[in-house]
Order: sequence, then C-alpha cells, then structure tokens
Amino acid sequence: MSGRPRKLKRAIGLFQLVAYGIGNIIGAGIYVLVGAASGLAGNGIWLAFLIGAVIALFTGLSYAELGSMYPHAASEYMYVGRASGRRMLSFLSEWVMLITEIVAAATVSLGFALYFQSIYAVPMVPLAAILLCGLTLLVMLGIKESLKVNTVLSIVAVIGLLIVISAGVPRLGTINYLELPHGMTGVLGASILVFFAYIGFDNIVNLGEETKKPHINIPKGILISIVVTTILYILVGFAAISLVPWNTLSTSDAPLALAASATLGPVAFVVLTFAALFTTLNTVIVLLIVSSRIIYGMAKEGALPSVLSKLGKKTSAPYVASAVTLVVALSFLSLGGIDIIAEITSFGSLLVFTLINLSLLHLRKIAPNLKRPFKAPLSIGWLSITALIGAISCFALLTQFDAESILLGLMLPVSGIIMYLISNRNFGMRLDSALLERRGR
Repeated sequence: MSGRPRKLKRAIGLFQLVAYGIGNIIGAGIYVLVGAASGLAGNGIWLAFLIGAVIALFTGLSYAELGSMYPHAASEYMYVGRASGRRMLSFLSEWVMLITEIVAAATVSLGFALYFQSIYAVPMVPLAAILLCGLTLLVMLGIKESLKVNTVLSIVAVIGLLIVISAGVPRLGTINYLELPHGMTGVLGASILVFFAYIGFDNIVNLGEETKKPHINIPKGILISIVVTTILYILVGFAAISLVPWNTLSTSDAPLALAASATLGPVAFVVLTFAALFTTLNTVIVLLIVSSRIIYGMAKEGALPSVLSKLGKKTSAPYVASAVTLVVALSFLSLGGIDIIAEITSFGSLLVFTLINLSLLHLRKIAPNLKRPFKAPLSIGWLSITALIGAISCFALLTQFDAESILLGLMLPVSGIIMYLISNRNFGMRLDSALLERRGR
C-alpha cells in the first residue's frame, strides 16, 4: 500500500558485508601504529596484535549474537533497550556511538588531508571538508554504489598490507621474535594501542536492514572480518620487525612504508603512501554510511525527529540523515588536533562496547528462551564467558586513558543526556512497546 513507510533495500551479500567490515577495520591507523607499538613491544609486536585481536573477538562475538537476534539499523539503541528497558540508557548508548562515528569521520578526513599534504601542498581543513562533501554525495547515491567503491578500496587496503608481508617473507626467522625490551608489560601496553586498529567490526550490525539473510550473514561478516584482519596484522607485525629493527621502526612516521622500502626500494615507499591514502578514503566512506544508518534507525524508532528517517525515492538511501551527518562532521573539523579527536573516538567506542557485552549478559539471564540464530560459545548456564571477558577487558582499557581524555570522553554521554531531555514527549514509545512484548519471554 502507498501509505506504508518505505524501507531500506536488502542489497548486501556476504562478500560485500565482509569487504565493508575489513574496510572498517583496516584504516590508516595500521600504517602508523606499528611504529609506536614496536617501541613498547620490541620484536613481540606480533604478540601485541594477537592479544588485541582476542580482546576484539570477545566483543565481536557479543555483536554477532545480538546482530543475529535484532538485525536493525541503530543496533546499539536496540540491544541496550531490549536488555535494560531503560529509554535513557538506550538513547545514550546509541548517541555515544553516533557521535563517536561522526567524530571519527572528521578525524580520518583530516588524516587523509595530512597524508595528501605530504604529496601536494594544500590547506588541510578545506581539503578535509571537500572530501566529506564529495563522499556524502556518494553515500546519498545508495548503498550499492557506495559499497562498490568500498569493495575496491578495501582490496587496495589489503594489497598494501600484502606488499609489506611479501617484502618481509625472505627475512622471516632471521631475528628473535621474543625479544621484549620492556617485558610483557610493554607487550600489554602495545596491545592496548593496537586494539584501536581493530575497532570497526561493530559497524557491520548497522547494515542489518540492508543485508540479505541478516540472521546468518551478520555474524559471519563480523567473525570473518576479525579473523582476516587478525591474520593480516600478525603477519605485518612479523614482516615489519624482520625488515627494520624495532628501535628504528618506532621513530618513523611511516613505519610500514619504511619497512617495505628496506627490500623493495623507494618505489615501495611511494606505493605504501598511496595505499594509506586510499585506505583513509575508504574509512571515511564507511563511517559516513554507518553514521547515516544510525540516525535513520533512531529516527525510525522514534528517538529522533521522523524527518531523519526519510529515504530517497530512487536511491532508497537516508539522504536527510546523510546531510545531518555531513553538517556535524564538518563542525568537528574546526577542533583541529587529530590526536584529541582520536582520543574521544576511542573512549566512546570502548564505553559502548562495555554496555553491549553487559546487555548480552543481561538478556541471557532475563530472556533465555529468545531465538538466537547465532549464539556466542563458552557459557555456564546463562552466563556467557566471552561477553563477561569482553566487558572486563573493555572496561580495563577505559582505565588506561589519562584524566584529560576521560573528561573529554565523558562529554559524549553528557551531551546525550542533554539531547535526551530536550527530546519530544513521544521519545522511545515504539521501543517501549517492543520491550513489553519481548523481554522475559
């Protein structure tokens, strides 16, 4: 009937979902994190990547189970709402994730401009703004068009890492990979740092309404993305440290480019620089996609004005939500410092990850009979061991931020409380109805 609200089209298959997930995870961060991490872990940087992957996997399993149960946009809003039944907590969790994603888009666009400046002398902030505007137009064309570009750029990102790995193959086994200058303390410190190179797997669930067979493909997409990137990261760790001594690697602004050029020459340095550039571009695309889907999903649930859930007649893309995402992202460019914005992004992600793991634990307890197409392994009765470890590890990482970063990070939920208080009286009514129907059954 013409009166029915229009819906997002289910146009995403497993391959595109995995490419999207890998494109989310492999950002420009991996191209620079290796240096700082090697300064802490020494030759044990590969071990730091392994520990970071395990921490990410625990939370990834929680997202996989919840994503199979509730394949919706604005997923965190749905998960926390189903578990807690509290409108404010549900709103705050998604609000924090939304602002985190938009802030990340601004951060990475500045990172792109910074990379670009090393090739051509152009003003950084205007270039970042032009990039955001152009990619927002791409996102408005529809999910198929956006993911075609995303898939190509994800392949470029993987090729960049494979170049480093192939350069290091002839030198594998030539050093002691357990040389740890700062012991296991240094390795654990490096694992906290490289954990941020895994953030992005969570964004897959926000494509639940556009994914074919979401109950099956969402869990598969999350787990395959984490496994593939883990293998790549560990191999990159082995290769980089085999090519360049850890103390030299730690002082480089472009450690992977430096490592590849050790055997492949200066051409490799240029190639890796461009690979980092395209990888950064890809990250901005996926962040703009997920931010618009979060806004759309919240509006559809009644948490934000309904106008934000409007879809294009031809594209079926949430164009109003995309426009709002662009305006907010542009406003964050004025903050300047990439490091400050990145700290806010990391803090917000870990805060929401902690809530997601706790939500899974609570749902297991209060609603054990709910249909779970995918169920995280390792349980004792209702208690999910993986979700428990995920919650503890994410909270532990939150305590590693300095006082200034914590204060900045807490601005996210505070801004959410303000937004919640000025919301209209009908806020959350549809979510409440669903909760009454499903909780406890």
